[in-house]
Amino acid sequence: MSLSKHLQSPQILQTLPGKNPEDVRALFLEKGMAWYAKHPEESELICANLESFNLPHEPNLIEAIKEHIILHYFEKVYAFCGDTRFFYEFIQERIDVKEAVAQLQDFIGSGKGVLLAVPHFGAVEFVVPSISAHKLPINCVLRFTTDNFSKQVHTYAQTMEQSGLFGPLGIIEIGKPKTMAALDMAAALRRKEILLSVFDEETEYSRPVTLFNRKVSGGAGLDKLIKHTRRSVSTVNAFMVRTDSNHYQLKLFAIDGDEADPIQKMYQNLEKVLKDHLEQWYFLHETIPFID
Repeated sequence: MSLSKHLQSPQILQTLPGKNPEDVRALFLEKGMAWYAKHPEESELICANLESFNLPHEPNLIEAIKEHIILHYFEKVYAFCGDTRFFYEFIQERIDVKEAVAQLQDFIGSGKGVLLAVPHFGAVEFVVPSISAHKLPINCVLRFTTDNFSKQVHTYAQTMEQSGLFGPLGIIEIGKPKTMAALDMAAALRRKEILLSVFDEETEYSRPVTLFNRKVSGGAGLDKLIKHTRRSVSTVNAFMVRTDSNHYQLKLFAIDGDEADPIQKMYQNLEKVLKDHLEQWYFLHETIPFID
C-alpha cells in the first residue's frame, strides 16, 4: 500500500470530523514515519533523486523531506476536521495571501483568465481554498488516488461554496471516465476565471525541460494551453510555502506573455524556490522523469 492510501484510508478519514487538527497532524506524522520505517526503499528513492540532481542528501535533510511529504497528506484532510467556518477562519489567521490575491484581482480586473501553474511543492492543497476565501472564482485540476477521497472533496467543495464564505469553486478531474478535462480547463479560462493545474507531472503531452542542469520531462501539456490562450490569459506560478508549522505564505511569479519558453520559465521559478525550501519539494518521493 502506498503512503497516500495508507494515510487516506476510510478508517482514518471517517474519524476526522471534530478532531483537533494538531492531534491529526501528530497522528499523520506518527503513522507516516512508521510507514517509512517499514519501507526503507522509499527513503532510498528520495536520496537517489537528490543525488541525481547533485543536491545535498544528508540524513537530516532526508528526514525533513519525509516529514514535509507527510504534512502534505495532512493538509489534504485539514478541512475535514471541522465545518466551513472553522476552515475559513484557519485560512484568514494562518495563510498570508494578501499580496497574491491583489495580483490575481488585477489580472482578472484586466479582463483576463489566469492559469495558475503549481508544482508538487509545499502546502499546495491550501492554494485553492485560500484564494476562494477571497471570493475569486477558481477551478482546480486534480487526480485522485482513491474514489472515496474524490467523493469527499467534491462534497466539501459544494459545502464551501454554499456557505457563502467562499467563492465559486470548480473541480476538474483528470483520468475520470466520461469526462473531458481539457475542454473543461479551456472553458474555465474563457470565463475569465482562475484555473489551477500542475506543471511538473509527466504526461503524454510533456516535453523536455531543464531543472538543476538535468533534463526532465515536464510541463504536463500546459504549453499547448498557453499557446492557444496567451492573448487572453495571464500565466502565473504559485508556491504555497510553509513558513513554520502553523503558518503559510502564497508566493506568485507572473510569467511574461512574451516569454519564449513559458514552461522552462516555470522550472526556473521552481529551482529558485527550491534553493530556499528544498525540504518542501514532496515530488522527491516519486520517480523523477529524467530524460537523459
